[in-house]
Amino acid sequence: MPEKKIIKIFIIEDDFVFIEILANLLDSISEELQEKSVSLNYKTFYSAKEAGFELSRNPDIVLLDYFIMDDELNADTGTKLLKDIKEHDSTIDVVVISGQESNTVKEELLNKGATAYISKDEESLIQLKPLLKNIIMKHVN
Repeated sequence: MPEKKIIKIFIIEDDFVFIEILANLLDSISEELQEKSVSLNYKTFYSAKEAGFELSRNPDIVLLDYFIMDDELNADTGTKLLKDIKEHDSTIDVVVISGQESNTVKEELLNKGATAYISKDEESLIQLKPLLKNIIMKHVN
């Protein structure tokens, strides 16, 4: 049997309900990928500062909210954290998930290295699952 490949995922989101939704989605994907000897190991962060301290754990994938609160309860955009992540390791796949509907913001984040940008709406989980499976398999192969 092949050695199990562990994919490390950070969820950086300040909405507790959405964190649970993302965690359930990752659990579902993990179950589907068991026969491929892939295991997902995810960790949740509620602030940009907290996540920044943990980058040394070298995640493979980061699910990043665009508007993430910092420890002073200011709404800090995910742009700075995206920059920090890419400076730490440019190979980390960052999927920005946000309610921000601006195409300008979306293009800016993609130009700064985000792998994908998904809007938080009814369709987001439908789009997110196949996207994440493809990104995960890229890290396995």
